[in-house]
Amino acid sequence: MKTFQLKTLSVFLSALGAFSYSSVAQAQLMFSQYVDGSSNKKGLEIYNPDGTTVNLADYEIQQFNNGGTAKTATFRLQGTLASKQKFLVGRSELQTELGNKVNQVAALSFNGDDAVVLVYKGTPVDRFGRIGERPEAGWGTAVSSLGNSFKRIETENPALSIDPTAAFDLDHSWTAWANRNDFTNLSGSTTQPPIETVSCSSSDTPIADLATSAQNQTYTVRGVITADYRYANGFSGFYVQTPDTKARANVSNAIFVYIPNSSAVKGGQIGDEVILRGRLTSYQNQLQIDQLQQDIQTCNSNMANQVQPISLELPFSSLTGSSTHSPQRYQGMLVKLPQTLTVSENYNYGRYGELSLSLGRLYIPTNLYPALSPEAKALAQKNLLSKIIFDDGYNNQNRTPWLPTNFSAANTLRSGYQLKNLEGILEYRFNGWRVQPVLGRTQPEVVTQTNPRQSVITKNANHIRVASFNVLNYDNGATGFPTERGANTQAEFDKQHHKIVSALKAIDADVYGLMEIANNGYGPNSAIAHLTSALGPDWKYIIPENLDRLGNDVIAVAIIYNSKRVKPLNKAVVLDLGDKNRTTLAQTFQAVRGNKTFTVIPNHLKSKGCSGVDANSSDADQNDGQGCWNPTRVKAVDQIVQWLAKNPTQVPKQNALLVGDMNSYAKEAPILAFEKANYKVLLNDTKVGQGAQAYSYVFGVASDANGNGGAGNLDHAIADADLYPKVVRTFAWHINADEPTVLDYNEEYKTDEQKALFYGEDAYRSSDHDPVIVDLDLNGKDSNQPNDNQKSPIFDFLSQLMEWISQLFKRS
Repeated sequence: MKTFQLKTLSVFLSALGAFSYSSVAQAQLMFSQYVDGSSNKKGLEIYNPDGTTVNLADYEIQQFNNGGTAKTATFRLQGTLASKQKFLVGRSELQTELGNKVNQVAALSFNGDDAVVLVYKGTPVDRFGRIGERPEAGWGTAVSSLGNSFKRIETENPALSIDPTAAFDLDHSWTAWANRNDFTNLSGSTTQPPIETVSCSSSDTPIADLATSAQNQTYTVRGVITADYRYANGFSGFYVQTPDTKARANVSNAIFVYIPNSSAVKGGQIGDEVILRGRLTSYQNQLQIDQLQQDIQTCNSNMANQVQPISLELPFSSLTGSSTHSPQRYQGMLVKLPQTLTVSENYNYGRYGELSLSLGRLYIPTNLYPALSPEAKALAQKNLLSKIIFDDGYNNQNRTPWLPTNFSAANTLRSGYQLKNLEGILEYRFNGWRVQPVLGRTQPEVVTQTNPRQSVITKNANHIRVASFNVLNYDNGATGFPTERGANTQAEFDKQHHKIVSALKAIDADVYGLMEIANNGYGPNSAIAHLTSALGPDWKYIIPENLDRLGNDVIAVAIIYNSKRVKPLNKAVVLDLGDKNRTTLAQTFQAVRGNKTFTVIPNHLKSKGCSGVDANSSDADQNDGQGCWNPTRVKAVDQIVQWLAKNPTQVPKQNALLVGDMNSYAKEAPILAFEKANYKVLLNDTKVGQGAQAYSYVFGVASDANGNGGAGNLDHAIADADLYPKVVRTFAWHINADEPTVLDYNEEYKTDEQKALFYGEDAYRSSDHDPVIVDLDLNGKDSNQPNDNQKSPIFDFLSQLMEWISQLFKRS
């Protein structure tokens, strides 16, 4: 079905940039070939049927994509075109194919249903397609314009002007190539537009003016090279900046000059004042000069001191516009950051060399405040303005990180570390503002004392320790490798296994609630059996009665325990939470010393990812920081609360402790639902937990565009009212969330040298979540046991009986 936006011609012309219909004295240029080759080999051949040479600077190609009536792109032509000659405008991919047959490179992006218009001094004189129409099957009846290249039938263009909104007759004006990629159909001139040479005496356009200058035109630019990335795996270019004495205030005075590796253009080095000429364009929302056609001219080789790094402090006042303290105002310029900045995220450090830096650690807004509250919104905005990426100056992936010197598994760079004395180029790349270091300038200082690796708090022998641990898709490959969610090879699994076991032994808990362990049963070859046996003969795991596996997911929750310290009381019971949240179970334990009981309930609620969600349902992302499937998680909490209210393990006192990956931060609806039901959220508790500084996971600092990234705890320990008074402490042991992902067990993207360098057979980066640890004093007095002033009659009777027995033994 064809779609067409029906408007009056005058409205069209107004919207399209005020096309005029003034008379034209000469025979007009025309499109003679429409090239839509595969792999982006696109181009437009232009023919001059007139008897005189034409100045191409009077012409431009305008592109209108997807049936739109607003210009998508404009390409100003360059040079001259002699009578009866042809001029080929094409993408760089077509230039690679045809070499200098492509007279001008342009980023054309049509797909057979996009209109292109040839415009002479504001007047449309030829076109391919129809503005305002997007034909579903393409233009044409005999042959569709989709996926084909075409040659023009007419050889003259007598029209003084054309109406680009009128119906387009492909069948009578164009004939299709037999093969869209048969570029021998192009017989255009190999003559390039004349090159305008530049010298140090040439006039230039101030760099500060380029932000408001027309793109796809050629400019002469003068400046000092402040950073040069023309090295192996660099960015294929350099930055030039106006000397400080000539710089304009409150605007950017720098620009990137792109010189592809295939270019023969050379010249210039850091500290040189140079002059060059090239096309102004934009790449990844950053202006640049490209298509240089002559070597860079050095005018003064002693100008390094004429551009000093400008002091840049966080937070920014805005990320958009050209306010006096937005990053756009400093774009491309040499900067220094005098503040000591905190590493808030290192997720991409091993893969892309990126560190997310900020003023202090950034926290997930909904870890501290309810979603959409004024406080949460304010914190999100503060986060957004208080961060910046520190990159490594390279364009390739999987380099060995350069900070600290001699980076390794033992010499890490954790979130929470700080960096001092940062210098580099402020730029916008890969959808984020970042500072690129400059070779030869001061290397930043790494401050490790702000968040060093620490040993786990030693357990009191009189206490019971329960820990929650997401073991990152621990799968022993019982049916072979690669596993569905875990290790790809036996070697990877062995590395993961050693790390997980190292962490479990160090924590020294009496009971573990585990998440993300392979749901491959409870037999001797199962993942749970493999892990438990590695802890020693005293360790056992809970097997729910009459079940081969727990739920239908690939991964499950599980409970393991030290049989010398605790013993199960009654049978484990299971709660099916539906097909989205993973099945949970509850097991009551009795301490061997003291005989007091407590119940452990591990949970793993539906993740925040939006895969499979109905975009129109309440489970879709509501843009409130809570992600997708939030109502599904709340429903699961309600089911758990109602279930526990019925005392499913049938014990006199549950002393319930829910642990696990709730996929909900501390002030999100699912956790608030637990609090509403009179449960205590321990890790965030100011009395027994870590309060506002609690976190077990770091996510989204670099990638979240709304300020909702940072540190927070998806992992929780939640006690009922009876157990809460018995809680001594709750804490996250920060062995995982702060460590670079490159230190985990995975071997993808690592050289053999890196595999050895990045791996340590220790607890660090054993998972992506930190374990949450709860110490309980079950034998201490609490509000649920009678004190000396509140003794019941049965208590008095038992006391008298014990005293009588004691006296009896003394007499004997």
